[in-house]
Amino acid sequence: MEQSNLKIKIASKEEDYSQWYLDVAKAWDLFEYSPTPGCIIFKPKSVTLWETMKAAMNKDLSKLGVQNVYLPLLIPMSFFEKEKDHVAWFAPELAVVTHGWWKELEDKLAIRPTSETMFCEYFRWELQSYRDLPILTNQWVNVMRWEKRTRPFLRTAEFYWQEWHTLHETKDEAKQFALDILFNVYIKNLQEQMAIFWVAGQKSESEKFAWADMTFTYEPMMSNGWALQICTSHLLWQGFMEQFDVSFLGREWKKEFPCYTSWGLSTRSIGWLISSHSDQKWLIIPPKMSEYKAVILPIYWKENQAEVDAYIKNIWESIIGKIEGDWVPVKWEYFKAFVWDNWDKIMSDRRDARFWEKITDFELSGYPVAIVVWQKEMEAGLCTVISRITWEKVQVNVSDASAQVDKFLSEWQAELFRRSRERLEKNIVPCRSLEEVWKAIEDGKFAIYEWDKSDNNNNSKFESEIKERFKATTRCIPNPGQLKIIDDFELKDKDNIKILVARAF
Repeated sequence: MEQSNLKIKIASKEEDYSQWYLDVAKAWDLFEYSPTPGCIIFKPKSVTLWETMKAAMNKDLSKLGVQNVYLPLLIPMSFFEKEKDHVAWFAPELAVVTHGWWKELEDKLAIRPTSETMFCEYFRWELQSYRDLPILTNQWVNVMRWEKRTRPFLRTAEFYWQEWHTLHETKDEAKQFALDILFNVYIKNLQEQMAIFWVAGQKSESEKFAWADMTFTYEPMMSNGWALQICTSHLLWQGFMEQFDVSFLGREWKKEFPCYTSWGLSTRSIGWLISSHSDQKWLIIPPKMSEYKAVILPIYWKENQAEVDAYIKNIWESIIGKIEGDWVPVKWEYFKAFVWDNWDKIMSDRRDARFWEKITDFELSGYPVAIVVWQKEMEAGLCTVISRITWEKVQVNVSDASAQVDKFLSEWQAELFRRSRERLEKNIVPCRSLEEVWKAIEDGKFAIYEWDKSDNNNNSKFESEIKERFKATTRCIPNPGQLKIIDDFELKDKDNIKILVARAF
């Protein structure tokens, strides 16, 4: 067992990965267990991570014309029963309200596991003519799915997500919008904000969403070699619309059915951040996701507090610009520190504490950069900027602090993304037999395997066997052009396809 200066025990990442994950999440105060089975309490820091992602994505969604809505949490069971695959897919996971108004309900109410059926009802009211298309909607909500084996953030009965649902006049328009969403929202935010690299591809027939013609998934590798389905997109096309009688009057004055797509990204992404970027001791957060970009660590003596505060103000203004109005420290209980009255992304730890306590708390915080102020540095107009990821220390003039902070932040963001990509590149193994697949899985790697896409019976048998023997699943049919190791895997039959296999949460 590892032990920090704060006496918080962190299990060995190599020896007990599952416990290490829980220890890091608890040490950073991201969650608390709840009395509700399978559910957790999302504490302020995890909510901040989710809200940061939410704000960035909302900004990009609005540029594409997507509007936010909120649909009811309770969905009539009769909606689910309109589509037999729908019931079969969700039946084991549904939480159902059976009683209300002191009596048993005739039409039971499911607590939202997803919202396709409810959106269909909404679309029936909104869609009349081709002139109403496209309809581009999104909602940020909680969902409920009973889970037997849970783990904070990675798999909980209740979780939070965004789900957008769109209708289009033609398949070509739907596909084009899907590409816009992929590149301008998902890739932009997950890669640029969260420093995630993944393998994207199409789900197999058995793994796709029950109602979808096609399901696409985005699968990064966690630091233990497991896959995590971080987000999905479903092309439901017109068949689903026919089932729920969502139609419009077309350009030829005939009844037509729109093309339907749905997408989702959940708080599982927080679990990925914890498991993939963090080191043995503490959580590491990408700078663009961090609540605070830098923490100023002044060293106080009773007789110099006013002098130090004035010096901190100079550092502050060199980074964020001149502070207008009254400059009054406000207590920030959560970090046991102080921030300045104007809300920004820098924090100053003004506690009367020893330096090692402050630097240890900074290490625990996961924040990217520290700015240390010593008495001798004040006399020379200097400060020391420290990178959390490399622990590189650079002494600079106060006027140069902003440039050095920016340098460390950009280097850190790029380095985390490089590590995420490198992890995938080095841990995908070409396999020609089940035995080779087994070895790759046991070694904590992804396997790339050849499939005869026309032989559904044999493919189903393969999927059943790897699930039973290896506790692994087919993750996706990877898109070309992502990783050289996948592109270079030669198929014995050019009509066959490549399938990615891994263990997954």
